[in-house]
Amino acid sequence: MNRSLQISGSPDSSEVGSEVTVTLPLFLSLICVFGLAGNLLLILILLYELRKGRCSVVNCLLVSVGATDLLLLLFCIPVRIVTYAQQSWLFGGFVCKTTEWFLHSCLAVKSFTLAAIAQARLRHVLTPPKLLGFSRRHVGLVLISSWTVSLLLPLPHLLFTQLRMAKGGWTCSFDTPDYASSFMNVFSKIYPLLAYVLPMTFSFCCYLRALRRKERRNRVPGPRTLSRRVTSMLMSVSLAFDAMWLPEWIVWIWSRHSSYGLLQPPSALMILAQVVLFLNCTINPAVFLAVSDEFREGLKNIWTTCRQCDVSSPSREENGSSTIQSLHDLHSTSSHRASQDSRSKEEKILPDVEHFWQDRRNTSTGEENDPMPWEHQEKP
Repeated sequence: MNRSLQISGSPDSSEVGSEVTVTLPLFLSLICVFGLAGNLLLILILLYELRKGRCSVVNCLLVSVGATDLLLLLFCIPVRIVTYAQQSWLFGGFVCKTTEWFLHSCLAVKSFTLAAIAQARLRHVLTPPKLLGFSRRHVGLVLISSWTVSLLLPLPHLLFTQLRMAKGGWTCSFDTPDYASSFMNVFSKIYPLLAYVLPMTFSFCCYLRALRRKERRNRVPGPRTLSRRVTSMLMSVSLAFDAMWLPEWIVWIWSRHSSYGLLQPPSALMILAQVVLFLNCTINPAVFLAVSDEFREGLKNIWTTCRQCDVSSPSREENGSSTIQSLHDLHSTSSHRASQDSRSKEEKILPDVEHFWQDRRNTSTGEENDPMPWEHQEKP
Protein backbone atom coordinates (compact mmCIF):
# COMPACT_ATOMS: atom_id res chain seq x y z
CA MET A 1 0.00 0.00 0.00
CA ASN A 2 1.50 3.34 -1.08
CA ARG A 3 0.09 6.47 0.47
CA SER A 4 0.98 9.87 -0.94
CA LEU A 5 0.38 13.04 1.03
CA GLN A 6 1.16 16.44 -0.44
CA ILE A 7 2.90 18.58 2.17
CA SER A 8 4.08 21.44 0.02
CA GLY A 9 1.29 23.59 1.44
CA SER A 10 -0.56 24.11 -1.83
CA PRO A 11 -3.96 22.58 -2.48
CA ASP A 12 -5.18 21.28 -5.77
CA SER A 13 -4.82 23.81 -8.58
CA SER A 14 -8.52 23.54 -9.39
CA GLU A 15 -9.37 24.89 -5.95
CA VAL A 16 -6.86 27.73 -6.01
CA GLY A 17 -8.02 31.34 -6.02
CA SER A 18 -6.59 34.76 -5.34
CA GLU A 19 -7.21 34.31 -1.62
CA VAL A 20 -4.62 31.50 -1.68
CA THR A 21 -2.03 32.94 -4.04
CA VAL A 22 -2.17 36.56 -2.82
CA THR A 23 -4.00 37.03 0.47
CA LEU A 24 -2.57 34.01 2.25
CA PRO A 25 1.11 34.77 1.44
CA LEU A 26 0.56 38.38 2.52
CA PHE A 27 -1.00 37.28 5.81
CA LEU A 28 1.83 34.83 6.45
CA SER A 29 4.34 37.58 5.69
CA LEU A 30 2.73 39.80 8.33
CA ILE A 31 2.86 36.94 10.82
CA CYS A 32 6.54 36.47 10.02
CA VAL A 33 7.41 40.15 10.48
CA PHE A 34 5.51 40.66 13.73
CA GLY A 35 6.68 37.31 15.07
CA LEU A 36 10.33 38.11 14.40
CA ALA A 37 10.05 41.52 16.06
CA GLY A 38 8.15 40.20 19.08
CA ASN A 39 10.38 37.20 19.74
CA LEU A 40 13.57 39.20 19.28
CA LEU A 41 12.26 41.70 21.81
CA LEU A 42 11.27 38.89 24.18
CA ILE A 43 14.72 37.30 23.98
CA LEU A 44 16.41 40.68 24.44
CA ILE A 45 14.41 41.46 27.58
CA LEU A 46 15.01 38.00 29.06
CA LEU A 47 18.75 38.25 28.39
CA TYR A 48 18.71 41.72 29.97
CA GLU A 49 17.10 40.25 33.08
CA LEU A 50 19.62 37.39 33.15
CA ARG A 51 22.47 39.87 32.88
CA LYS A 52 21.09 41.78 35.86
CA GLY A 53 21.39 38.61 37.93
CA ARG A 54 17.81 37.37 37.77
CA CYS A 55 18.80 33.88 36.65
CA SER A 56 16.12 31.21 36.85
CA VAL A 57 15.30 28.00 35.05
CA VAL A 58 12.03 29.43 33.73
CA ASN A 59 13.71 32.50 32.19
CA CYS A 60 16.40 30.41 30.50
CA LEU A 61 13.82 28.00 29.07
CA LEU A 62 11.69 30.90 27.87
CA VAL A 63 14.71 32.14 25.92
CA SER A 64 14.84 28.69 24.29
CA VAL A 65 11.12 28.90 23.41
CA GLY A 66 11.63 32.31 21.81
CA ALA A 67 14.62 31.00 19.84
CA THR A 68 12.55 28.05 18.61
CA ASP A 69 9.83 30.41 17.40
CA LEU A 70 12.50 32.38 15.55
CA LEU A 71 13.65 29.21 13.80
CA LEU A 72 10.08 28.44 12.74
CA LEU A 73 9.59 31.97 11.43
CA LEU A 74 12.90 32.12 9.58
CA PHE A 75 13.04 28.69 7.95
CA CYS A 76 9.46 27.39 7.73
CA ILE A 77 7.16 30.31 6.93
CA PRO A 78 9.16 31.60 3.91
CA VAL A 79 8.89 28.17 2.28
CA ARG A 80 5.10 28.23 2.72
CA ILE A 81 4.82 31.79 1.44
CA VAL A 82 6.66 31.06 -1.80
CA THR A 83 4.87 27.74 -2.33
CA TYR A 84 1.42 29.24 -1.84
CA ALA A 85 2.23 32.14 -4.17
CA GLN A 86 3.80 30.05 -6.95
CA GLN A 87 1.71 26.89 -6.51
CA SER A 88 4.83 24.83 -7.18
CA TRP A 89 7.87 23.59 -5.29
CA LEU A 90 10.95 25.68 -6.09
CA PHE A 91 13.46 24.76 -3.38
CA GLY A 92 14.92 21.46 -4.56
CA GLY A 93 15.09 17.99 -3.08
CA PHE A 94 17.13 18.76 0.07
CA VAL A 95 14.73 21.41 1.34
CA CYS A 96 11.82 19.15 0.42
CA LYS A 97 13.15 16.30 2.56
CA THR A 98 14.12 18.48 5.53
CA THR A 99 11.45 21.19 5.78
CA GLU A 100 8.66 19.06 7.27
CA TRP A 101 11.11 17.19 9.50
CA PHE A 102 12.55 20.49 10.77
CA LEU A 103 9.06 21.90 11.36
CA HIS A 104 7.98 18.92 13.47
CA SER A 105 11.31 18.92 15.33
CA CYS A 106 10.87 22.57 16.35
CA LEU A 107 7.27 21.96 17.40
CA ALA A 108 8.25 18.92 19.46
CA VAL A 109 11.11 20.71 21.20
CA LYS A 110 8.78 23.60 21.98
CA SER A 111 6.29 21.17 23.48
CA PHE A 112 8.96 19.51 25.64
CA THR A 113 10.41 22.86 26.71
CA LEU A 114 7.01 24.15 27.81
CA ALA A 115 6.56 20.97 29.85
CA ALA A 116 9.95 21.60 31.48
CA ILE A 117 8.85 25.17 32.26
CA ALA A 118 5.73 23.83 33.96
CA GLN A 119 7.81 21.46 36.06
CA ALA A 120 10.24 24.24 36.99
CA ARG A 121 7.35 26.51 38.00
CA LEU A 122 5.86 23.78 40.19
CA ARG A 123 9.25 23.23 41.83
CA HIS A 124 9.52 26.98 42.42
CA VAL A 125 6.13 26.99 44.15
CA LEU A 126 6.79 23.90 46.29
CA THR A 127 10.40 24.65 47.27
CA PRO A 128 11.21 27.42 49.77
CA PRO A 129 13.11 30.32 48.20
CA LYS A 130 16.16 29.72 50.39
CA LEU A 131 16.57 26.15 49.13
CA LEU A 132 15.81 26.96 45.49
CA GLY A 133 18.95 27.32 43.41
CA PHE A 134 19.84 27.88 39.78
CA SER A 135 21.82 25.21 37.96
CA ARG A 136 23.17 25.83 34.48
CA ARG A 137 23.91 22.15 34.17
CA HIS A 138 20.25 21.30 34.74
CA VAL A 139 19.13 23.77 32.08
CA GLY A 140 21.73 22.45 29.64
CA LEU A 141 20.65 18.84 30.18
CA VAL A 142 16.99 19.75 29.65
CA LEU A 143 17.71 21.55 26.39
CA ILE A 144 20.07 18.89 25.03
CA SER A 145 17.70 16.04 25.83
CA SER A 146 14.70 17.93 24.42
CA TRP A 147 16.44 18.69 21.13
CA THR A 148 17.83 15.16 20.81
CA VAL A 149 14.46 13.48 21.25
CA SER A 150 12.74 16.07 19.05
CA LEU A 151 15.17 15.54 16.18
CA LEU A 152 14.76 11.77 16.34
CA LEU A 153 10.98 11.51 16.67
CA PRO A 154 9.96 12.90 13.23
CA LEU A 155 12.64 11.00 11.28
CA PRO A 156 10.03 9.33 9.00
CA HIS A 157 9.34 12.80 7.55
CA LEU A 158 13.00 12.97 6.58
CA LEU A 159 13.07 9.45 5.14
CA PHE A 160 9.80 9.25 3.23
CA THR A 161 9.47 12.77 1.82
CA GLN A 162 10.45 13.34 -1.81
CA LEU A 163 9.76 15.44 -4.89
CA ARG A 164 7.02 14.43 -7.31
CA MET A 165 6.11 15.75 -10.71
CA ALA A 166 2.45 16.80 -10.91
CA LYS A 167 0.35 18.60 -13.50
CA GLY A 168 1.16 22.06 -12.24
CA GLY A 169 4.84 21.39 -11.54
CA TRP A 170 6.95 19.89 -8.79
CA THR A 171 5.35 19.07 -5.45
CA CYS A 172 6.87 17.92 -2.17
CA SER A 173 5.01 14.84 -0.93
CA PHE A 174 5.15 12.39 1.95
CA ASP A 175 5.09 8.95 0.27
CA THR A 176 4.90 5.86 2.43
CA PRO A 177 6.40 2.83 0.66
CA ASP A 178 4.77 -0.56 0.85
CA TYR A 179 7.44 -2.09 3.08
CA ALA A 180 6.95 0.69 5.68
CA SER A 181 3.15 0.69 5.82
CA SER A 182 3.02 -1.35 9.04
CA PHE A 183 5.62 0.85 10.67
CA MET A 184 3.74 4.00 9.70
CA ASN A 185 0.51 2.64 11.14
CA VAL A 186 2.23 2.25 14.51
CA PHE A 187 4.17 5.52 14.17
CA SER A 188 1.04 7.54 13.38
CA LYS A 189 -0.38 6.48 16.76
CA ILE A 190 2.73 6.74 18.94
CA TYR A 191 4.16 9.98 17.59
CA PRO A 192 1.18 12.24 18.52
CA LEU A 193 1.07 10.60 21.93
CA LEU A 194 4.75 11.32 22.66
CA ALA A 195 5.05 14.75 21.07
CA TYR A 196 1.67 16.23 21.97
CA VAL A 197 -0.54 14.38 24.43
CA LEU A 198 1.98 13.48 27.13
CA PRO A 199 3.70 16.92 27.34
CA MET A 200 0.31 18.67 27.32
CA THR A 201 -1.05 16.45 30.11
CA PHE A 202 2.12 16.81 32.17
CA SER A 203 2.12 20.60 31.85
CA PHE A 204 -1.54 20.91 32.76
CA CYS A 205 -1.10 18.74 35.86
CA CYS A 206 1.93 20.75 37.00
CA TYR A 207 0.16 24.09 36.66
CA LEU A 208 -3.00 22.77 38.30
CA ARG A 209 -1.00 21.52 41.26
CA ALA A 210 0.92 24.81 41.46
CA LEU A 211 -2.30 26.84 41.49
CA ARG A 212 -3.80 24.68 44.22
CA ARG A 213 -0.65 25.01 46.29
CA LYS A 214 -0.76 28.74 45.70
CA GLU A 215 -4.32 28.99 47.01
CA ARG A 216 -3.33 27.29 50.27
CA ARG A 217 -0.47 29.72 50.80
CA ASN A 218 -2.60 32.73 49.96
CA ARG A 219 -4.87 31.91 52.92
CA VAL A 220 -1.97 32.63 55.26
CA PRO A 221 -0.33 35.91 54.20
CA GLY A 222 3.42 36.05 54.59
CA PRO A 223 6.70 36.77 52.83
CA ARG A 224 6.63 33.42 51.02
CA THR A 225 3.45 34.20 49.08
CA LEU A 226 4.18 33.67 45.39
CA SER A 227 2.70 35.46 42.42
CA ARG A 228 -0.39 33.73 41.07
CA ARG A 229 -0.22 35.86 37.97
CA VAL A 230 3.10 34.33 36.85
CA THR A 231 1.73 30.79 37.08
CA SER A 232 -1.44 31.75 35.22
CA MET A 233 0.60 33.51 32.54
CA LEU A 234 2.85 30.52 31.91
CA MET A 235 -0.15 28.21 31.92
CA SER A 236 -1.92 30.37 29.34
CA VAL A 237 1.16 30.28 27.08
CA SER A 238 1.24 26.48 27.28
CA LEU A 239 -2.49 26.06 26.70
CA ALA A 240 -2.43 28.47 23.76
CA PHE A 241 0.31 26.46 22.09
CA ASP A 242 -1.53 23.18 22.64
CA ALA A 243 -4.82 24.61 21.36
CA MET A 244 -3.25 26.15 18.26
CA TRP A 245 -1.30 22.98 17.45
CA LEU A 246 -4.44 20.83 17.67
CA PRO A 247 -5.79 21.61 14.14
CA GLU A 248 -2.46 20.57 12.63
CA TRP A 249 -2.62 17.28 14.51
CA ILE A 250 -6.17 16.69 13.28
CA VAL A 251 -4.99 17.15 9.68
CA TRP A 252 -1.90 15.00 10.27
CA ILE A 253 -3.80 12.07 11.78
CA TRP A 254 -6.66 12.37 9.29
CA SER A 255 -4.25 12.28 6.33
CA ARG A 256 -2.34 9.23 7.51
CA HIS A 257 -5.41 7.19 8.38
CA SER A 258 -7.25 7.84 5.13
CA SER A 259 -7.59 4.86 2.79
CA TYR A 260 -5.51 5.10 -0.38
CA GLY A 261 -5.73 8.87 -0.40
CA LEU A 262 -9.42 8.85 -1.39
CA LEU A 263 -10.52 10.74 1.70
CA GLN A 264 -8.12 13.58 2.37
CA PRO A 265 -8.83 16.52 4.70
CA PRO A 266 -10.29 19.60 3.01
CA SER A 267 -7.83 22.14 1.67
CA ALA A 268 -9.43 24.90 3.76
CA LEU A 269 -8.78 22.90 6.93
CA MET A 270 -5.15 22.27 5.94
CA ILE A 271 -4.54 25.95 5.25
CA LEU A 272 -6.30 27.04 8.45
CA ALA A 273 -4.25 24.58 10.50
CA GLN A 274 -0.96 25.92 9.18
CA VAL A 275 -1.96 29.57 9.61
CA VAL A 276 -3.09 29.02 13.21
CA LEU A 277 0.08 27.06 13.93
CA PHE A 278 2.38 29.82 12.71
CA LEU A 279 0.23 32.46 14.36
CA ASN A 280 1.15 30.92 17.69
CA CYS A 281 4.73 32.13 17.16
CA THR A 282 3.49 35.70 17.71
CA ILE A 283 1.33 34.93 20.76
CA ASN A 284 3.98 34.58 23.47
CA PRO A 285 5.40 38.16 23.31
CA ALA A 286 1.85 39.56 23.30
CA VAL A 287 0.91 37.48 26.37
CA PHE A 288 4.01 38.57 28.29
CA LEU A 289 3.45 42.21 27.37
CA ALA A 290 -0.18 42.09 28.50
CA VAL A 291 0.30 40.16 31.75
CA SER A 292 3.87 40.41 33.02
CA ASP A 293 4.86 43.53 34.94
CA GLU A 294 8.52 42.47 34.81
CA PHE A 295 8.34 42.22 31.03
CA ARG A 296 6.94 45.73 30.73
CA GLU A 297 9.51 47.03 33.20
CA GLY A 298 12.32 45.39 31.24
CA LEU A 299 10.95 46.93 28.04
CA LYS A 300 10.95 50.38 29.66
CA ASN A 301 14.49 49.88 30.96
CA ILE A 302 15.77 48.92 27.52
CA TRP A 303 13.98 51.86 25.93
CA THR A 304 15.39 54.25 28.54
CA THR A 305 18.89 52.86 28.03
CA CYS A 306 18.64 53.30 24.27
CA ARG A 307 17.40 56.89 24.62
CA GLN A 308 20.18 57.73 27.06
CA CYS A 309 22.73 56.35 24.63
CA ASP A 310 21.28 58.49 21.84
CA VAL A 311 21.20 61.64 23.97
CA SER A 312 24.68 61.18 25.50
CA SER A 313 26.39 60.59 22.15
CA PRO A 314 26.47 63.91 20.15
CA SER A 315 28.82 64.42 17.23
CA ARG A 316 32.48 63.78 17.95
CA GLU A 317 33.48 67.10 16.43
CA GLU A 318 31.39 69.01 18.96
CA ASN A 319 32.77 66.89 21.78
CA GLY A 320 36.33 67.47 20.59
CA SER A 321 35.91 71.23 20.19
CA SER A 322 34.23 71.57 23.57
CA THR A 323 37.01 69.55 25.18
CA ILE A 324 39.73 71.66 23.56
CA GLN A 325 37.93 74.87 24.59
CA SER A 326 37.62 73.59 28.15
CA LEU A 327 41.32 72.76 28.28
CA HIS A 328 42.19 76.19 26.87
CA ASP A 329 40.03 77.93 29.47
CA LEU A 330 41.55 75.82 32.22
CA HIS A 331 45.06 76.66 31.04
CA SER A 332 44.24 80.39 30.86
CA THR A 333 42.74 80.34 34.33
CA SER A 334 45.72 78.52 35.81
CA SER A 335 48.19 80.93 34.10
CA HIS A 336 46.29 83.95 35.42
CA ARG A 337 46.28 82.51 38.92
CA ALA A 338 50.00 81.73 38.73
CA SER A 339 50.82 85.32 37.64
CA GLN A 340 48.72 86.73 40.48
CA ASP A 341 50.52 84.47 43.00
CA SER A 342 53.94 85.49 41.69
CA ARG A 343 53.06 89.18 41.92
CA SER A 344 51.82 88.83 45.47
CA LYS A 345 55.01 86.99 46.43
CA GLU A 346 57.19 89.70 44.89
CA GLU A 347 55.20 92.40 46.66
CA LYS A 348 55.72 90.53 49.90
CA ILE A 349 59.45 89.81 49.41
CA LEU A 350 60.70 93.21 48.09
CA PRO A 351 59.64 95.30 51.14
CA ASP A 352 61.40 92.81 53.39
CA VAL A 353 64.67 93.08 51.42
CA GLU A 354 64.43 96.90 51.30
CA HIS A 355 63.89 97.06 55.03
CA PHE A 356 66.90 94.80 55.57
CA TRP A 357 69.28 97.00 53.55
CA GLN A 358 67.88 100.17 55.09
CA ASP A 359 68.70 98.84 58.53
CA ARG A 360 72.19 98.03 57.34
CA ARG A 361 72.73 101.59 56.07
CA ASN A 362 71.44 103.22 59.27
CA THR A 363 73.60 101.14 61.56
CA SER A 364 76.58 103.14 63.03
CA THR A 365 80.05 101.58 62.95
CA GLY A 366 81.15 102.72 66.39
CA GLU A 367 83.81 101.14 68.45
CA GLU A 368 81.28 99.32 70.48
CA ASN A 369 80.22 97.63 67.35
CA ASP A 370 83.73 97.12 65.95
CA PRO A 371 84.39 93.41 65.72
CA MET A 372 88.20 93.88 65.89
CA PRO A 373 88.87 96.83 68.29
CA TRP A 374 92.59 96.03 68.88
CA GLU A 375 93.43 97.03 65.31
CA HIS A 376 92.23 100.59 65.94
CA GLN A 377 93.92 101.13 69.30
CA GLU A 378 96.92 103.48 69.37
CA LYS A 379 100.25 101.94 70.09
CA PRO A 380 102.03 103.22 73.24
